[in-house]
Amino acid sequence: MASPETSFKAYSYRTSSRFGSRVGVSVGEQKISVTGPRVGVLIYRLWIAAQLVLFWVIGPVLLVAVVLWDWRYLVVALVLAVVHGAVSTFGAVSLWELENVKAFTAGTAGQTTTFAVSAVKRVTVGRGWARKGLWLVIAPYVAGINAMAEGYAVSFEAPDGERDGDAVYALHMQTKEEAQALVRLLEGGNSPLEKWRLPNS
Repeated sequence: MASPETSFKAYSYRTSSRFGSRVGVSVGEQKISVTGPRVGVLIYRLWIAAQLVLFWVIGPVLLVAVVLWDWRYLVVALVLAVVHGAVSTFGAVSLWELENVKAFTAGTAGQTTTFAVSAVKRVTVGRGWARKGLWLVIAPYVAGINAMAEGYAVSFEAPDGERDGDAVYALHMQTKEEAQALVRLLEGGNSPLEKWRLPNS
């Protein structure tokens, strides 16, 4: 007899899975499906690259300000910080909201990606969602999101569905009980899951 399907509503962090905003999560028959707004690979990579460059240029500019003892470089650093925040916030809101509008117009809930539960790896609850270098891109925001995510955010690596390799899925559940329920369902895969935490994410 087929196993019953369990469905959740969650909020997806903007990790490399490229889902964002509200998503639906269904687990049944040893498969998991995530449905919601999802941006393209190129758009996501350009957005991440822009944030990375802006954030990591600030340090050298501050160093130049100290070496040359020139306040104008402090202004440049401040402008870079503001632009970094603007790019991060604007992208996080507009890119996925556009996908929401497209899905609404098409009368769908968004894009669906399905993969086997047994393909899920490295499950963590709380911190761990900003793995694979994402914390380097959004370092100023990680601590605050970690505090919010504790007990609620289930993150794991699983097939991307559109490109080769795995992506990081980070699903903020509505309650801690639902987060634990999702973890138990993921543990129903054919291979034991490696639970882990990363010190910087």
